[in-house]
Amino acid sequence: MTGIITLTTDFGLQDEYVGVMKGVILSICPAATIVDITHGISPQNCIQAAYIIGAAYRYFPAGTIHLAVVDPGVGTGRAMLALRADGHLFLAPDNGTLSFLLQKDGIFAVRLNRSEYFLKDVSTTFHGRDVFAPAAAHLAAGVDLEAMGEPVDCGVLKTLDLGRPRICADGRLSGTVVWADRFGNLTTSIDAASLDAYLRSKPGRAQPVIRIGECRIAGLSSAYADAEPGRALALIGSRGYLEISVNCGNAQKDLRIHHHDPVFVE
Repeated sequence: MTGIITLTTDFGLQDEYVGVMKGVILSICPAATIVDITHGISPQNCIQAAYIIGAAYRYFPAGTIHLAVVDPGVGTGRAMLALRADGHLFLAPDNGTLSFLLQKDGIFAVRLNRSEYFLKDVSTTFHGRDVFAPAAAHLAAGVDLEAMGEPVDCGVLKTLDLGRPRICADGRLSGTVVWADRFGNLTTSIDAASLDAYLRSKPGRAQPVIRIGECRIAGLSSAYADAEPGRALALIGSRGYLEISVNCGNAQKDLRIHHHDPVFVE
């Protein structure tokens, strides 16, 4: 175990929620190293959280503990999970946030139900503070995952419709907009490998055409500055997915695009 704990939430930084979770962790495991991945997930957006966790965790050392609290079902009977996958540990509600990890081979999960690893008083509205943060801290302090709760069948855990790319009846490759970053760049669900396979299946085409909303983009760029300022472009972003951007602009606002809007490649 590395003693590193990452945090991904939809809490923002306006309230005390994130700071209090860190206080709980450090009270139990003072040697922990806490890294904020983001607290800017759109409220209750489990799909966005799934993509961000899937994109981020691999850049941390093996044994890192990744705590993700995007929990619209807090206080209900939904399970609280700790999961081992791909050499890392993940803690999250059973709401699909860990969808990408559930596709891995050799995963193991437990339902967090050992109250000795929680805070003494557990609120029904803040399991991030009272259950997930202390559980993560105990793991960082050396408690075995198997001691945290009862094993669960990973095959019955919740997975989300992640808008995976598919071939439409008309032959186009389709996906959806997953989220917009701070710059308004639109990350889609079309990954680089699926896009490459689709383009290789279409010999003779000079360049792909990407359609999103009322916007038509011819060809793929390699950098944001490849287009004139104010013009839309498409490229493979740093996360490895097709991204729609506007050079020196905001694609989400300028193109009037929303989460889950479709995107097509032809």
